[in-house]
Amino acid sequence: MNINIRPYKAEDRAALRTLCCDVADRGGPIENFFPDRDVAADLLTKYYTDYEPQSTFIALCDKRMVGYINGCMDNRRYGLVMFWLITPPLLIKAFKHGVFFRPEIRQLLRGTLKNWRRIFVWRKKSFHSHQGHLHIGVAKDFRGQQVGRNLLNTLVEHAAGLGIAQLEASVHDANKAAGIFFEAQGFTVRERYPMVLIRDGKEEHYHSLLYVKTISTH
Repeated sequence: MNINIRPYKAEDRAALRTLCCDVADRGGPIENFFPDRDVAADLLTKYYTDYEPQSTFIALCDKRMVGYINGCMDNRRYGLVMFWLITPPLLIKAFKHGVFFRPEIRQLLRGTLKNWRRIFVWRKKSFHSHQGHLHIGVAKDFRGQQVGRNLLNTLVEHAAGLGIAQLEASVHDANKAAGIFFEAQGFTVRERYPMVLIRDGKEEHYHSLLYVKTISTH
């Protein structure tokens, strides 16, 4: 089985958005907790595909996208772009799609209000950093085949070439496979925050883990 890692291209946008939503909930589909794929895809991928596409890489097998890694090489820039350029039109789109009238969203917002420490403390620290972060996803039937490792190695080499000394990744602590993966690639847990997610009217309590990898720059 030949899997090719290459830089993202504009024509990959639809496939990347689909795959991202397919694996967004601890490796499962976004619909497990969010009802609108289009809005979710904008929130999860638009910065990387539209504002920093040079830091995204994809894995292909027989022309099928089987993995991706979205990278950001400046957390502060990411925060500013998300706040000023992506979020305002996204809120309008969500309103037009009727997202805010869905019971799942009301549950999500209730949970978000309980996660103030992560939102206002962790995010504030991250968005004042000029280091990088990443999001990675691999199709279910291609996990355990070194796709994630090869994508990550490609992004680390890219970051090192730009003088980025640190990459971060956020992981739900119930996603044991993700934790094992990042630790095997040299990441360590720097921060952990209690989180609440509400599904079907029931609160799920977990921790959001900030994994960090220090990389050698060229």
